[in-house]
Amino acid sequence: MVNHVFAHGLREEEYKEILEDAAAKRPDNCRALVPVDCNLQVLDALKPDAKKADFRLKDVGKDIITAATILTKSLIVLDKIAQTSQPDVAEEVGMLNGALALLGHANHKNNLARQFIIKREINHKYAYLCSDKVPMTHLLFGDDVSLSAKNIEESEKLRSKIAPRKPLSTSKFGPGKFRGSSGRLPYRGFMARFHPYSRRTHGPQSEHRQSFSQQGPETKNSRGRGHNPWQ
Repeated sequence: MVNHVFAHGLREEEYKEILEDAAAKRPDNCRALVPVDCNLQVLDALKPDAKKADFRLKDVGKDIITAATILTKSLIVLDKIAQTSQPDVAEEVGMLNGALALLGHANHKNNLARQFIIKREINHKYAYLCSDKVPMTHLLFGDDVSLSAKNIEESEKLRSKIAPRKPLSTSKFGPGKFRGSSGRLPYRGFMARFHPYSRRTHGPQSEHRQSFSQQGPETKNSRGRGHNPWQ
C-alpha cells in the first residue's frame, strides 16, 4: 500500500472515503487543524495563474490537515492505553507524536510556499505581509490584512520624511559633472582622448600638430630661437 500510494496516489473513490470518515473530523480542542485560506483582499488582486497555484497548494494543505487529524484521534486512544502501564504502547505513542510533529511542520512549510508565490505577484511595497513577523492564523496573511497594509503605508510615509535628502552640487563644473551614472569617475582613456596636451598622434590633435609642421620658414626659424608656437 505504501509503495503504491506514495508513487501513484489514491483512487478518487478511496480518497473520498477517507475524507468522509468520522475519524477525519477535527477534535474541538485542536483549532490549528483547519485549512488556511488566502485573504480575499489579496486573492482578488492575484493573476489567474497565481490563484491556481495557491488553490493547488491549499489542496495539499487539506490532505496534510486530514492526515494529522486522523493521527491525532488515534494518539488520543493509544495514550489512554499507554497510561495503564504498557511501555510498548507508550513507545509507539512517542514515535507517532514525531510523525504528527512532522505533519505540522510540513503544513507550515506548505503555507510559506504559498506566501512565497504570492510575494512575487503583489506590489513589492507590501512584501512585509509575507514576513514571519505577521502571524499566520486561519488566514494566510493574518486576521486583519487591511490594518497590516495601512501600517506599511504609514511606515513608508514616515521613512520618506526622515530619510536625508541628497545634497545638491553648488559648482557648475564640480566633480559631479565628470561622473557617470554609477557615481564613478569615467575610464581614464576616455578623458585622455580629449586632453589638450595629449601626445597621441591620431585624431583632431594630429591634424592640429600637422598644421604647424606646414608653416613657413619664418615660423621654423622662430621655433629654433626658442619661440614656443603653443603660446
